[in-house]
Amino acid sequence: MNMILLPQMRCKLAPELQQSLMLLQMTTADLFSYLREVEQDNPLIQLEVAESLSYGGMHRQGVRYWTDGVDLTTLRADRETLEQALLAQIRLTDVSRAEKRVAAFLAGNLDESGYLDIGLEEAAACTGHEIGVVEAGLRLLHTLEPAGIAATSLKECLLLQASRDNCAPRFVKELIKQHLGDVAKGRWKVIGKSLGICEHEIEHGVRYLRGLNPRPGLQFGNSDVLYAIAEIKLRRSEGGTGFTVREAAPFHVSVHASALDAGAGTGKWCDWVAAKQKEAARLDGMLGFRKSALTVVAAAIAGQQQRFLDEGEGGIRPLKLEQIAAETGFHVSTVSRAVRGKYVDTPFGVLPMNVFFSTGLGSDNGEDVSSRAVKIRIRGLVAGENKQRPFTDARLAALLHEEGLTISRRTVAKYREEERILPSTFRAMTM
Repeated sequence: MNMILLPQMRCKLAPELQQSLMLLQMTTADLFSYLREVEQDNPLIQLEVAESLSYGGMHRQGVRYWTDGVDLTTLRADRETLEQALLAQIRLTDVSRAEKRVAAFLAGNLDESGYLDIGLEEAAACTGHEIGVVEAGLRLLHTLEPAGIAATSLKECLLLQASRDNCAPRFVKELIKQHLGDVAKGRWKVIGKSLGICEHEIEHGVRYLRGLNPRPGLQFGNSDVLYAIAEIKLRRSEGGTGFTVREAAPFHVSVHASALDAGAGTGKWCDWVAAKQKEAARLDGMLGFRKSALTVVAAAIAGQQQRFLDEGEGGIRPLKLEQIAAETGFHVSTVSRAVRGKYVDTPFGVLPMNVFFSTGLGSDNGEDVSSRAVKIRIRGLVAGENKQRPFTDARLAALLHEEGLTISRRTVAKYREEERILPSTFRAMTM
């Protein structure tokens, strides 16, 4: 057996650049906690925090946004959150440390309804684990309480709950997998013929389905207030011809004045002070990169979404990360890090940055309409429907056609599920 050395080309990020990207991905609260830890490790560092860290005063989907100066040290939950409940259960499981770490990461990426808000490939890239380990971590979450947690769709959420219930009707899994649409439309004959069951069994199965929880995370979200701090402030400029973008949550790192007189000490002391000064300077440079990247990305988004400043979320146009990457010169992954988990203070309240990114749909006037705007319109139609006779997906599609949008019933159903809106049959029963 012979050993042969072969040259190999690899592209690897420098440690300092890796840390800069890590800081860019952090939210303001996470960044504040990280900087406090660094401040404790390096006694020469002095952290300067702006007096006011956010603006706006809009309550939206259980999230509270600050209107006055924010004391970040007070942002603690008074009651147990969904993530905390899952972490407590993860610690008691008998699985590998890698699976526990991935499960804990995924637990922190659930939305207020308890649905998984991150792709498995992205989770693998963030955690540094193989996709198989990430899938194992997700399976672990699926075994925890509340049942149905960490699903990616309504169908999967209901299946997770039914599969753990020994008293569930024998045919209910097939009913969920194949006939949720038929249940919504009351097609009992179609269901009975497909599954070979009688109408009495179908009614029993439908009653069971209506007893399941389509949003298992809300029992935690309603009892806990989440705080979102705007990273960027976006406003129309004077005269209304443009816009202004500025960072709303700046941090600055400096060196204590007492450390600047290092020449009075011994050689080792001077070397130690010099090393700590360089560490502080590097950290301040990374914060400068973060500030610059966030501002540039936000300015590019604002330039693409100027109609939003006049019309609100209904004026959001189709936009992709690749477009902002091409405009700013950043890599797509850098733009993704800058956007993920960040909030922007706008004239219409504090909103997640990622709402400005969506695919497009055709319209009669030839201008593409963003999927986000369509989802908002679907929500509006559902909110104004007759609660005794709610709109079916086909009816919603017809109403949108009348407004000039080219959209199919299947796409309406997809958007409705993404917005966590129940099918018409279930809406009629819950009102």
